[in-house]
Formats: sequence, C-alpha cells, structure tokens
Amino acid sequence: MKDKFIKLFWPILCFFEKGGSSEGYRPSHRKILFAVGFLFFVLSMATLFFVMITGTFGALFPVVVFFVISLVCAVVAVLGSDSAVARIWGNQKSGE
Repeated sequence: MKDKFIKLFWPILCFFEKGGSSEGYRPSHRKILFAVGFLFFVLSMATLFFVMITGTFGALFPVVVFFVISLVCAVVAVLGSDSAVARIWGNQKSGE
C-alpha cells in the first residue's frame, strides 16, 4: 500500500528525494514535520470555516496555500526517506 502512495505522490517526493544525504537527520525531525503539517491543516480548515461564514471567497487563496503546505509536510514526513526529511529541514551541519 505504501508503494502505491509513493507512486501517487511522486511529484512531491521527487523534489526532496534528489541527491543529498541523510546527514543531520534525527527521528524527531520527522515527528515535528508531521506536527507542523497537522497544524497547517488545522489552519486551512479554520480559514475555510471563516470563509464559508463570511462569504469572502477571495480568502480561498490562503486556504489553498495552507492546505498545500500541510500536504507536502505530511507526505514527506510519512512517505519520504531520511534524506528527504533532512533536506526539508535544510540539511545543515551543526557548527557551520
């Protein structure tokens, strides 16, 4: 099942899977990335709720942006390799 999702979300994963090593990766980075994705999802749903109440459909742009950010974070956190998670965090060595 995981392989099907990897194929489905390959356009997102291919950007973060390019080259790079998993140097600087910690398991906590994956958990934090998933939490950030969840927070952006909650933000997009709250914004959508207020868009529906007020009827200002010009505010749908932030809903889409927040949702896309949450989707990217969740996909990389769940399906991405260690190097993809390290790359999304910037893959910087300590002390440089």
